[in-house]
Amino acid sequence: MKRTILVVSMLMLALAADPARAQSSDSASHHPGGAHDVKSGTGTGIVQKIDSDKGTVTIKHGPLPALGMPGMTMTFPVKDRAQLAGLTPLQKVEFDLSYDGKKFLILEIK
Repeated sequence: MKRTILVVSMLMLALAADPARAQSSDSASHHPGGAHDVKSGTGTGIVQKIDSDKGTVTIKHGPLPALGMPGMTMTFPVKDRAQLAGLTPLQKVEFDLSYDGKKFLILEIK
């Protein structure tokens, strides 16, 4: 009986310690200046293709110095698919773009 109480007590202590470690590691991963910094920039370009089903737009754009990107043609996801409704191929656009280190995202198309 004493052994069961001891095992249960140790198990409860181990489980209680896990949330403390998770909280500690989580706050470290969101530390300012870390690898998760989001960069943003503004660009201009010509719409090449609109895919409303996927929520993407292909734009032939000029250089995006804030993101260290040369001019090229690239397909971007958009934050709000409703912005795609008014676009047509060969339309000149200005757009605000973010990059989180892994993915680009158009925040606004003007």
